[in-house]
Amino acid sequence: MAWLIALVSVLTFLLILVAIAGRVAFQMSLTRPKENGSSLNKKDNPEAQRQAELYKEVGDVGRAWFAAQNLQEVEIFSRDGLTLRGHYLPAAGESRKLVVFSHGYTADGQREFGAFFRWYHEQGFHIVAPDQRCHGRSEGKYIGFSGLECLDIADWADEFAQRLGDGAQVVLHGMSMGAATVMNVNANKPAAYIKCIVADCGFSNGFDMMWLAAQQKMGMPKAAKPVMWSCAVWYKLYTGKSLKRDADPLGKAAKFARPTLFICGTDDPFVPCYMTEQCHEAATCEKELFLVPGAHHVMAYYLDKAGYEAKLASFFARWIKDEVAA
Repeated sequence: MAWLIALVSVLTFLLILVAIAGRVAFQMSLTRPKENGSSLNKKDNPEAQRQAELYKEVGDVGRAWFAAQNLQEVEIFSRDGLTLRGHYLPAAGESRKLVVFSHGYTADGQREFGAFFRWYHEQGFHIVAPDQRCHGRSEGKYIGFSGLECLDIADWADEFAQRLGDGAQVVLHGMSMGAATVMNVNANKPAAYIKCIVADCGFSNGFDMMWLAAQQKMGMPKAAKPVMWSCAVWYKLYTGKSLKRDADPLGKAAKFARPTLFICGTDDPFVPCYMTEQCHEAATCEKELFLVPGAHHVMAYYLDKAGYEAKLASFFARWIKDEVAA
């Protein structure tokens, strides 16, 4: 009998330990970031450092241009009562084209898409650059890792499509976690005004992505996977969503309803390129795939600006009605 008591005691201790470790993992990874630190690459890698510097240099120029325009500070309320904030830049002339950006983990609307603003504006698009919940100026305690953000981005699109009125044509352009977010929107009966989706370096599944990151960045051994499951339980308790099922673009790919352009850098060390390729292969919607050799995480545009813009232009030519701002 004593051995049984000892066994139960050990198992109970291990369960408590795993629960505590999972809670710590949740606190570290799925609550408001303490700083907008980039998870792009390691500083001891010269090519990674070069790309990180390029990201900042080109992005700073774009953000300065954006800040000099006729920006409007805007906000909406999320379905669970949070105030979500962002920036809106009207098109230069009459237009019904709108792009809603969806940024990645620990970023914000301006930081992530600084390099893109001017190009979209020159194509006649109105621009909405939100800060996702729990990022930037938006409220929130917990990061949904696309499971909650997909509802928010759908609401941002709806708010500004309604402002444009009949004939609105909306593009959702997401990066990293933001790409997973717009893919989730695509799987959830998107509104008719959403014409197409751009998913740049999105992960295939939130649970798998977090477990991969834990192994890569924290050196967690495979035997520690129960900690990840514990983290997922805490995520469920705090958000009401499943990290495995709700943050799951790959599992929902057969439901994608709008044409989708999948983009990734082939040397992405954070969200492996194979995740984008898996989502592209599984998607049953109209789709295209654009890979940029040598590009690291969120770096496809920076390493092949001309090719990226040409791909966007040709993709939009198929799905957005020709409309030139006056």
